[in-house]
Amino acid sequence: MPRLSRYFFPRGIRRLAKPISIELKLFIRSWLNILFPHRLYRYIRFLRQPCKKLHLGCGSKIFRDWINIDMNPKGDLTLDLREGLPFADNSVELIYSEHALEHFYREHDAPFLLRECLRVLKPGSWMRITVPDASLYLNYYIGRLDPSIAGRIKQSHNRFHGTAMDVVNSAFRWKHQHYYMYDEETLRMLLSEVGFVDIQKQEFRQSAVQAFMGLDLEERRYQTLYIETRKPVSLTAEKSTGN
Repeated sequence: MPRLSRYFFPRGIRRLAKPISIELKLFIRSWLNILFPHRLYRYIRFLRQPCKKLHLGCGSKIFRDWINIDMNPKGDLTLDLREGLPFADNSVELIYSEHALEHFYREHDAPFLLRECLRVLKPGSWMRITVPDASLYLNYYIGRLDPSIAGRIKQSHNRFHGTAMDVVNSAFRWKHQHYYMYDEETLRMLLSEVGFVDIQKQEFRQSAVQAFMGLDLEERRYQTLYIETRKPVSLTAEKSTGN
């Protein structure tokens, strides 16, 4: 009889339990911002804050003087970023996001979130977005990486037996939480399609924007693509100058 139970609860259905529980947890945490008075007060205070700098997908990493947003309750606001940003148009000074965009579906969720970022940013304001660099893992697979970097990548992605393909699969899927991996060309194209301009590749902890300096995590340095871009000052003016 115990062996027959698998036909009533087959493996495919059992695997649905984890994503469903994650969705329920996120839904409940989002509503807690409104249901608890102290969290509602904090929520409204951040919405009314005149100088807003957003740290999207913060996890447990909290920046002082930034509004740290994630499904992780350790942040300032627990929000489902797939539902958009609760801030007014042209009200945000800066946006920083580290290793978050790859957790959104490329077809709809990622473009929607980026359009929301564009909407809330003040004209001419900057966004720094970092993602795992897919081209780096593909170069690892064909043996074109510096041995020291290749060793760190293999050490970070040793969930399986450790073949080159195991490492690539681990990086691209990351416990079934990575939905799309970007290289520079693809991320540039997506940002441009959304409406961002001045798309620039940067290096670790290097930026023309002082507020971005020092934010990047050291442990992600060797595997990350760093991109900065800004909202057009004026759509008509940007088009006339060819940017």
